[in-house]
Amino acid sequence: MKVQGPGKTQGPSKTNKKGKTSQSDSSFEDFVASGPSAAAPAAKTQSIARVDALLAVQAAEDPAAGASRKRMRKRANTILDELDRLRMAMLGGTMTVGHMVDIADVVAAHRENISDPALTAIMDEIDLRAQVELAKMRVALDKKAKP
Repeated sequence: MKVQGPGKTQGPSKTNKKGKTSQSDSSFEDFVASGPSAAAPAAKTQSIARVDALLAVQAAEDPAAGASRKRMRKRANTILDELDRLRMAMLGGTMTVGHMVDIADVVAAHRENISDPALTAIMDEIDLRAQVELAKMRVALDKKAKP
């Protein structure tokens, strides 16, 4: 079809087909002539409201988990404060046996509440180092006490 301007159109031109149709053309004609095959019935869809409800339940915070997270944060801050106090004492040259005992006590008090293996390993390293330093200090004090 050719458009020549407003209101002037020509119909499609006719083409003359010469020769026989090929084998592929006839198989396509057979496919089209056979018609559509029986379609499978559509599956029932689930209500999106159910999915929304599940997502809402998952997003809701468990009050016990929130309280537990708050306690863990408080314990972590206590441990970090003690380590910072120990660091300042070491830098100032005023480290005492009491500092080491405090670190060992804090680590021992919070050890059973840790479920993360990486954090447990860190706490083990802190405890081991505190025990070694405590042993060194006790040996040094014993040497001073003996004349």
